[in-house]
Amino acid sequence: MGSPISSTMAEVYLQYTEETYIKQWLESKEILYYKRYIDDILIIYIQNKINEQTILEEINKIDQNLQFKMCTEEDNIINYLDITIHRNNNNIDISTYRKPTGTDTPIQFSSNHPYEHKIAAFKYYIHRMLTLPITEESQQEEWKTIITMAKNNGCPVGIINDLRTKLTSKKHQQHPPTTPYNKRNWVTFNYYSPMIRRIINLFKHTDLNIAFRATNTLQQQLSKKQNNTNPSGIYKLKCNTCNKAYIGQSGSP
Repeated sequence: MGSPISSTMAEVYLQYTEETYIKQWLESKEILYYKRYIDDILIIYIQNKINEQTILEEINKIDQNLQFKMCTEEDNIINYLDITIHRNNNNIDISTYRKPTGTDTPIQFSSNHPYEHKIAAFKYYIHRMLTLPITEESQQEEWKTIITMAKNNGCPVGIINDLRTKLTSKKHQQHPPTTPYNKRNWVTFNYYSPMIRRIINLFKHTDLNIAFRATNTLQQQLSKKQNNTNPSGIYKLKCNTCNKAYIGQSGSP
């Protein structure tokens, strides 16, 4: 599994590498822009001073245990994280990017999961659509994709429309509340059915935040011990006296 601090130590080493080796490229103006998110790096460079092959070769010389791969723009287009960057004359257009392997399958709305879990993916997609500096055309296409995703997974479109209205209103709030932040404790409940909400209503007027935890997880399914080794209900008996085998069914005499 690895150490819990592995990711932290990796980040420390990458920052050291950037400060030691990458900083000189920025100071010489060979690289105009360098930004990294975890292990994804976006670089803008001057072609008459340096080229992408030189950058790749020099970076891979830093540490033999670190090997980088490079993706260059094609037809003035490159994908970075969840956006597509299109270089158009002197402008840059940004649109939403989804990997070809993406399934766009959130939790089915008819499943026995808390309502908050079911709309979590849609909140993320709508928030991303509203906050990224994408073009108007790209935003319309993204909204169509979100609506299609909701229909395919049984989520009422009205809920998605209301969610967009709330997130849009929140985005345009010019004067955020100035009240001091009060740290609140969280309490987690196992979500068995909507009846659990009758219990959490008792905590409405307290300083506790409520979170739900699903009871049917993949980890539970993989680690659950089966008491009945033959769930089909069919068993086989063998008589030691006559050495004959008999087939029976669970519950039969």
